[in-house]
Amino acid sequence: MTDTEPPPAPRGACPTLDNPMRVADGLLARFRPEAGLTPDQVAALAQAAKTYGNGLIEVTARGNLQIRGLSDTSTDAFRRALNQAGIMAQPVPAIETSPIAGNDPKELADPRSLARKLRAVCDAALAKGPLSPKLSIVLASGGQVLLDGLKADIRLVARSDGWALDVGSTSLGILGEDGVPGAVEAILEALQEMGPKARGEHLDRAAMAGTLNELRPLAEPGARALGMTIGPLSLAAGAPGLRIGLPFGQVRAEQVEELARTMQLYGVSELHPAPERTFVLLGFSARALRDLAPALAAFGYLTRPDVGMAQLSLCSGAERAEGGIIQAAEVAKALYATRTDVVDGSFHLHVSTCAKGCPHAGRPGLVLDGGELRLYRAEGAKPLATLDAAAIEAGVVSLAERIRDNRRSGETTLMVLDRLGHQ
Repeated sequence: MTDTEPPPAPRGACPTLDNPMRVADGLLARFRPEAGLTPDQVAALAQAAKTYGNGLIEVTARGNLQIRGLSDTSTDAFRRALNQAGIMAQPVPAIETSPIAGNDPKELADPRSLARKLRAVCDAALAKGPLSPKLSIVLASGGQVLLDGLKADIRLVARSDGWALDVGSTSLGILGEDGVPGAVEAILEALQEMGPKARGEHLDRAAMAGTLNELRPLAEPGARALGMTIGPLSLAAGAPGLRIGLPFGQVRAEQVEELARTMQLYGVSELHPAPERTFVLLGFSARALRDLAPALAAFGYLTRPDVGMAQLSLCSGAERAEGGIIQAAEVAKALYATRTDVVDGSFHLHVSTCAKGCPHAGRPGLVLDGGELRLYRAEGAKPLATLDAAAIEAGVVSLAERIRDNRRSGETTLMVLDRLGHQ
């Protein structure tokens, strides 16, 4: 980084297509496609990421697309390439539904009509004044692609007798579907009165509940469904779907080009980014499903659950080291590749730009700080490893050996790291 180059933005900033965020490896654009992507659009996305960025494509934990490595001179051309391909970003605030909503025989309610009504409510609110660009509305309708684990300013959970309403992390009650748009309108008005950065957690939820005339008490909040399915999906009328994972949420443009070609080959009509760093593929025959999954696995996609990989969570990001750029996903892949008990679920991998507004701020673990791996939020702790951008695996393997050599009976990896960082 030169003396005149602006520093990376801390977490809490909200990158979009129109306003990408500066990070260690250039500008980062994040967006949610308004509709599923055809094979040609998937190919166009890969080509644009390779031509105008550094060729790295990510899917976030919320199911948004991220394109890394854009520059001040390439972002306009990148947006034009997407427009020419017919790839449009969903407007803000985000209204999040399952990518198989209305086509999932296991869902409790079809949220699509309600989502359209809420989009009109949001558009009307934005005509009066700004809302936080990070504001999110989640419609958790159950089924095979769960949204219950996503944080939300306004959460609506489908139940047999209506939609349970949460604001922030507080359950307010239950509404009939006809009462939901008016309630959301009132919540947005209250947020606008507080200012353009106000979020659901900033509201007086008890007072808010008292203003919603159609709100009924919720006898039992109900357990929040959690979990993720990688692999085949069963859709309405017996049609198949396939949910595939991206290893630690990141792939290269060449892998996405292979994905587009594979979609063409097996008659897959559309792709949807989905929560938990996955893609959902739709519109193909049951006969094609048998060969589709192994074909995609050959290009590095996850087509069945990987328990070991699920043990290592991370914040997507990159750091500028002395020898170049280090991607957090590359470090995670190297840790996973050690195939030892190092990856045991006891630690999270942060990046230093998480320092403000990190969505996983409470999770202990390692932080990638430039080229060094350190204990997260441990003042005075020594670096645990110094990584070479050209040989990340060597530094990670060395750290894994230190962990094995110093592990005491019953210790987790985090316990060993804590001792090593303070010796």
